[in-house]
Amino acid sequence: MAGTVALCLGLTTGCSFGDGSDPKRAAAQQQRFCAQFGQWQQDVDTPDADSVSGQMVIDAAKVLDREHLDTGGSHILRDTEAAVVYRMHDSGARVAAYCDRAGFETLVG
Repeated sequence: MAGTVALCLGLTTGCSFGDGSDPKRAAAQQQRFCAQFGQWQQDVDTPDADSVSGQMVIDAAKVLDREHLDTGGSHILRDTEAAVVYRMHDSGARVAAYCDRAGFETLVG
């Protein structure tokens, strides 16, 4: 039992940089996400928009979620999926607010 607890603790503490252990990497992930969300915002209303842009945003949100980089009580993956898949304006506004808090407000509309 003690070995299992130690293994779990080792896995949970060693797998994430969302705790600030690598702020440059965290900022790069956030910037990538915000840039992709901003690109999706530009592409979404064009007649030849495809699902690739939306899927790239969702994939980037999965990284933020996995690395615990959703800040301020946000639910970045859920909000991103709702904005991209269901075109929910409120969710898109929360994603844009996330990018604003992360310091990448100029990348989103």
